[in-house]
Amino acid sequence: MENLDLVLALLLIVFSAALFVISKAAEKRVTQKWRICYAAPVMAGLVIVGIAGFDSYMLTAYLAAIVLLAGFFVDNGRLRRVASVIAAALAIVTIPVCTMSKGYRAYDYVQDFKDSIKSMESHYVLADHKEIDFDALYDEFLPRFEAVNSSQDEQENLIVWTELCARFNDGHVGYISSKDHEKAMTDMYDKVLGNDYGLAPMTLSDGRTAAVNVEPDSEAYKAGIRNGTIITSWDGVSPENISDEAMKYFSFADKDNKEFFRTLLCGGTGGDSITIGFIDESGKEKTAELTKLGAYYSGRLESAFAKITGGIETGHLMWEDIDEKTSAFRIKMMMADSTSMESGDYRGLKYDITSKLEELKSQGKDHVILDMRDNSGGDGGMVKAIASIFAPVGEHYYCTDALWSDAAGGYVTDENGRFIKDKDNYVTGEDLWDGKLTIIVNHNSVSAADHLVEVMQGMPDVTIIGFTEPNGSAQGVGGLMFDNDYVLSFSGSLLLDENGDVSVDSGSDHESGNDIDIRVPFDEEALHIIFDEGKDHLLLKALEMYE
Repeated sequence: MENLDLVLALLLIVFSAALFVISKAAEKRVTQKWRICYAAPVMAGLVIVGIAGFDSYMLTAYLAAIVLLAGFFVDNGRLRRVASVIAAALAIVTIPVCTMSKGYRAYDYVQDFKDSIKSMESHYVLADHKEIDFDALYDEFLPRFEAVNSSQDEQENLIVWTELCARFNDGHVGYISSKDHEKAMTDMYDKVLGNDYGLAPMTLSDGRTAAVNVEPDSEAYKAGIRNGTIITSWDGVSPENISDEAMKYFSFADKDNKEFFRTLLCGGTGGDSITIGFIDESGKEKTAELTKLGAYYSGRLESAFAKITGGIETGHLMWEDIDEKTSAFRIKMMMADSTSMESGDYRGLKYDITSKLEELKSQGKDHVILDMRDNSGGDGGMVKAIASIFAPVGEHYYCTDALWSDAAGGYVTDENGRFIKDKDNYVTGEDLWDGKLTIIVNHNSVSAADHLVEVMQGMPDVTIIGFTEPNGSAQGVGGLMFDNDYVLSFSGSLLLDENGDVSVDSGSDHESGNDIDIRVPFDEEALHIIFDEGKDHLLLKALEMYE
């Protein structure tokens, strides 16, 4: 857009010079064609404004075109020459005014925020379920977006949006860019998550806090802190009281999952140095003063996350032989090929899976693991396809569509404010695998991955395990596209359970309706296997349970 503005300013300078010369020719030979020439700058300006949009900092350029238009209405050579000089001066002034002004072509972040609140008030289907107060959010965040408008700081805009989205405790509410979003988020977290002191704190299942991801040769390591060392204090407070300032940037649909990661997420808390209390190898309590390695705790956090929650390192929809009895199937998203996605026909995927299962049977394998960790969700049709393979023969309840009214422009409720059920959805089980099935999940097994867990829960020979339950966000997704290539996603279509209640998603109590069969303890054994041995503890537990 800035380039088009520059083109307009230069064109106006050229027009002014040309029309100055033309004004003399028009005096010698009177004709209507000269008048039309004076209308050309306005026409060019209207075209460029139509493409680039209006900007107040371009007013001098717009005024220049209007000044030149005087020559169209008044057939006077002297007036036309004066107008040409004035227009040229105005066009020349436009260039430094725009290039040196911070507000030139400023993006309207406030309008995006206002449009979002308005859209979510009308279309966010979990607003009442989660007791969202849009007026309060508007009053709280409007000044912050106004500050972003003043600074035009894109990173600060992302920070404010990330905090706002986290308030919904909904895995489907997010502010996402189509352009290098991962780097933008990494840079943002580098800024807001605090300092790296060479270790990360992680709460064990028994409530104690231990060091994880300890940096070799760091001050922490030299002081005697290792992976598994019990932390007794963090800069003067008990570990469970570490400031939860960082938590405002993370969205957890279920509070149990949030609590599991709380101390890990807040491990950047502190200044240029902190004092750590810990129990050394002899059982004595000691302290160590640790100087920050840098303002980038997000890197150590990301690394720890990957080790704790990461799945089998293979491609999407790829099989991995684990041992003579077990093979694992990695499902990173509930999406297959584009043809299946567009048509909703997953017979090809089912054929591939069932063919593989027959092969496994012939090899003497009788245990399949579905690795659903960090599964980002996708299509419910794929949920049905996979569930039908493993489910017992017959119809199995999946979910219920809420009744929609085109006339009302929303979902219908009864006199008590409860959503009215529409169509029940079922999975047709075919029982194509007669062995054991283990499903491994984590807090990022979201949306359609949540659906698969919900459908498979309690089926014979199916065990669902994880350190945490799945994400707990199961509604259909809507969204709002902004001019800066970001999209605000949110839950836009509603699924109910058999009782007519919201399916899976947590309400104001932050308790998801989705659970797992076995919650594997994050204990000292798990810690050492993950951080010292570099092994997949959940996978090992899945094999151990099979035995």
